[in-house]
Amino acid sequence: MSFDTASHQSTADPSSLWLGWLAYAFFVIYGSLVPLDFHPRPLAEAWAAFQHIPMLVIGVEGRADWIANCVLYVPLAFLTASLVRGDRPPAIRLLSPVGAIIFCCTLAVAIEFVQLFFPPRTVSMNDIIAECLGSIIGAAMAATWARRFKGFLAAFSGDAARLGPCLLAAYALAYLVLSLFPYDFLLSQAEFEQKIASGTWGWLFAADSFSGGMLMAAVKLAAEVLAALPFGLLLGRRSSGRHGLSWTFLLGAALGLFIETAQWFLFSGISQGVSVLTRAVGVSAGAMLWRANWDINALAVRARRFAPALGALYLFALAAVNGWFWRAWGGMELAARKSAEIQYLPFYYHYYTTETIALVSLISIGVMYAPIGLLAWAMSAGPWLTVSAAALAASVVETAKLFLVGLHPDPSDVFIAAFAAWASERLTDKLAGASTSRAETPEREQTPRLARESRSFVRLQAMKEDAGREMAAGIAPPAKQRHAWSIPSGPGYAGLLVVLVLLGWGVASFPFHPLLLSLLLAAFTALIWRHPPLLVAAILAALPLLDLAQWSGRFFFDEFDMLIVASLAVGYARVPTAPRDKDRDWLFLAVVALLGLSFAIATVRGLLPWHLPDINAFASYDSPYNALRIAKGALWAFLLLGLLRRFQAGGQDVRRLFAIGMVIGLAGTVAVIFWERLAFPGLFDFAGDYRVTGPFSQMNTGGADIECFLTAASPFLVLLLFQTRRLALRIAAAALLLVTAYALMVTFSRNAYGAYGLTLALVCLAALLPSPRRWGRAAALLPMLLALAVALPIFSAPFVQARMARVGADLAIRQAHWRDALRLRGPGWVSALFGVGLGRYPDTHYWRSSEPRAASYRLEAEPGNTFLSMGAGAALYLEQFVAVEPGHNYLLSLDARSGQPNAAIKVFICEKWLLTSFNCVREEVAAGSEAGQWRHAERRISSGVLGGGNWIAHRPVKLSLSSADGNAVVAVDNVSLRSEDGLELIANGDFSRGLDRWYFSIDNDLPWHVWSLPVGVLFDQGWLGLAAFGLLASLALVRAARAAWAGDIAAGAVLAALAGFLVIGVFATLIDSPRFLLLFLLLAWLAGLRLDRVSSRD
Repeated sequence: MSFDTASHQSTADPSSLWLGWLAYAFFVIYGSLVPLDFHPRPLAEAWAAFQHIPMLVIGVEGRADWIANCVLYVPLAFLTASLVRGDRPPAIRLLSPVGAIIFCCTLAVAIEFVQLFFPPRTVSMNDIIAECLGSIIGAAMAATWARRFKGFLAAFSGDAARLGPCLLAAYALAYLVLSLFPYDFLLSQAEFEQKIASGTWGWLFAADSFSGGMLMAAVKLAAEVLAALPFGLLLGRRSSGRHGLSWTFLLGAALGLFIETAQWFLFSGISQGVSVLTRAVGVSAGAMLWRANWDINALAVRARRFAPALGALYLFALAAVNGWFWRAWGGMELAARKSAEIQYLPFYYHYYTTETIALVSLISIGVMYAPIGLLAWAMSAGPWLTVSAAALAASVVETAKLFLVGLHPDPSDVFIAAFAAWASERLTDKLAGASTSRAETPEREQTPRLARESRSFVRLQAMKEDAGREMAAGIAPPAKQRHAWSIPSGPGYAGLLVVLVLLGWGVASFPFHPLLLSLLLAAFTALIWRHPPLLVAAILAALPLLDLAQWSGRFFFDEFDMLIVASLAVGYARVPTAPRDKDRDWLFLAVVALLGLSFAIATVRGLLPWHLPDINAFASYDSPYNALRIAKGALWAFLLLGLLRRFQAGGQDVRRLFAIGMVIGLAGTVAVIFWERLAFPGLFDFAGDYRVTGPFSQMNTGGADIECFLTAASPFLVLLLFQTRRLALRIAAAALLLVTAYALMVTFSRNAYGAYGLTLALVCLAALLPSPRRWGRAAALLPMLLALAVALPIFSAPFVQARMARVGADLAIRQAHWRDALRLRGPGWVSALFGVGLGRYPDTHYWRSSEPRAASYRLEAEPGNTFLSMGAGAALYLEQFVAVEPGHNYLLSLDARSGQPNAAIKVFICEKWLLTSFNCVREEVAAGSEAGQWRHAERRISSGVLGGGNWIAHRPVKLSLSSADGNAVVAVDNVSLRSEDGLELIANGDFSRGLDRWYFSIDNDLPWHVWSLPVGVLFDQGWLGLAAFGLLASLALVRAARAAWAGDIAAGAVLAALAGFLVIGVFATLIDSPRFLLLFLLLAWLAGLRLDRVSSRD
């Protein structure tokens, strides 16, 4: 590794060397005296004490600090010797190392003496020996490498052509040196035994690498990849393309193996096998960049093009790694306490930790804010704006730490961030200048303005060259013709702005991580603004996965609705209107119009009797406004129908986008199911009665949502399995099909078993029809065989067989429930023709049904206070997640009142995801019998095993409120659960923000669903609605079947998904969930709309 100084003609600027020496000497002196707690004492007394400083016995922990002191003086001696050496006569150059050793040892002794006046500092002979040893090492290195070091400085001073190679070589050396810091190698058998028993190593993952959680572990692995990337650039430069990527990958793996092996022999090192792979990937990526002849100015053009998205992504990552989304947030009380304890002295907190942690913290903060400098350089913002932006970002992050539990703000991070951003901006600017100088006049001969202009010219040229290559390849013209997205007019922009402002207001008032949601929606909006068709896939992927109701308590207008609003606003603004069709599909339009009319009438009837919204209007399914909750699913579907026609008219493959979204949603759903099974009953416990709910919060009242989505999404997975030509994607699709079969089977839904088999049979038949070859027809049966191999062992399990034996009895119960639902409609032709109204079944069942009714809840208000009132009935739980840890004590307190004797409120703290509870701690609080009198109660609770488990199978914990048995109505207020250090774990315990952060679940699902799609439609929308649904389903099925029979596999997938939905709908309402009403209508649109005729006009 060399800096190649033989050929350079520039010389290093002596002033820069002096400045560097002064800065580092100040750092050594200042760092040795922090926290600057000066205590005066007589000089004679201090001298006498200094003459008797001890030689401490240090263990392996202290050895790291001792080595760190040694390393601290190596750069100081090196810089001193290089400075003294200069261009002086040979005799002086020969003696320069000796002079540097004398100076540095003298400084070390002087600092140790001065530390006697700063009592927090430890003065020992160990430190002096370490510092003198470091001085000797640094001086010896200067005798060998001082000339090369000056060559490196010369590159900074003006030898631009060599700046890049010098930086790569210097980085590689620094990387290797820092990888082994603090050099606390194991020296005894006891230390080796301690290392083996520790969690600092693992064949694949080290246990200690997850100490900061999964997010931080992933961030560290990503950082390892990026940190190894310059090695790939260096290898690419030196090999000049002689070696292939496989050779580069092996060299990267060898580098990783060397470092991880060396880390294993370090007491403080963390060694894990996966880090060998990350370094191999990083080195390979660097070599690929070098082979691509990447140009830094061309990268600036691309960065400027995507600056908003990159900035949003960076801010999201910055907030994530600083704990905004996974740490608990405290209130003003916590912030005030932390604020009073802040120490503003620079690097104060670095003193109170080990040198290793201090160095890692310093580097981490620098890396964290360096991207601001890179983005600022790409935007030509200049150094001062860069420093201001980094300081502002760091100030916001550090201020937020006042409210984050377990973190403390460090004002030093603001200075580190500003310096890191400034350094990255200046360094990148010099590298860009070096790139420019090879084609233009050397930058050192230009004025700063001309240098910037020449770099801008190179960036412009890079953009033009990219465009030229695209046009030469025949890429640009077709894209322009097929994807000419509209630019909104003035009124269009105004309307879009109004929608986005309203959306911003909704996000700002969102009760759970509004900043995270705003960043997500902002990035999504920017993405679909550039590529509008992606909104189709995004909506389908988000349908099961973007569900925060369990944390936010919002289910009338939620985060998924915000994503759809953003999609519709951008879609209608950007996608051109479809041309008018002379031969319109009047049959389809008539059926859609009839269905729309039915929804409109049923929504109005559901809102009757009309009254102005109050605090309970959007808090319960019993509210008349529940009609709007369901109707929005139909509204989104009708609005998306217009966009689907526009996309198809523009040549977009809507069904493929739909399939991609469904498969992404399927993969995420299966992942949640696997986690749920792993955390609660276990992956292979098929004898228990635990039934998964996955990511679907709307299953809080029961339902068949999870099996319906698994069934409807599987045909699209099979479609992609047959359509993709990439072997890796086919293997991934086949693996996902296997785990989907597992996920479907552990729902233990008997109806879903049949529906799933039907969907697979239909989509496999659709794939088999156009296959002329025998092996192609055999391959079409592969999905069914894979699913069957997984399903049979689970189907033979005791719990499944017991459920199959009860089919007759359960069917009788369901039929009686349907008769009761139809009886609840009441007499009269209006109810028979138009239905009772959307969303009115839970309320109607509560007041009219002869079946056991569900318990109720509502918010009540009195002057200056809002509280919760819970009525009697079938068990209902109002609950929220709490961050309880095992083996701790907590203080539960609440206020309760009731005017009825023996009234009480039950409090459960359980391990629970949605419906099934484990390891509950129960408390029953009497409410008293004096009307209007609040009774305050407190209970000491031991968490026991609650909140335990490893990181991947950690069970969430919920606090639940439920009224006790009887007919009493109990009021509850000021619910609190505090830890031993006074931290409040309950959000909105006084219900001042309504039911934000509270969500409900039930035990008996009959009062909440009709449990049949046709009977449910007849109840809500009457015979008119049932006729409209029947016509739409029939039209969609017939048209999809015809297309599938003609060889259209995509139509076969849509047919299978729609058929599976309808089969499950025989015994489940499904469309009383707005998301599944949207899914049903979108499937019907895809199946019934003549997409071939729409696209043929293009």
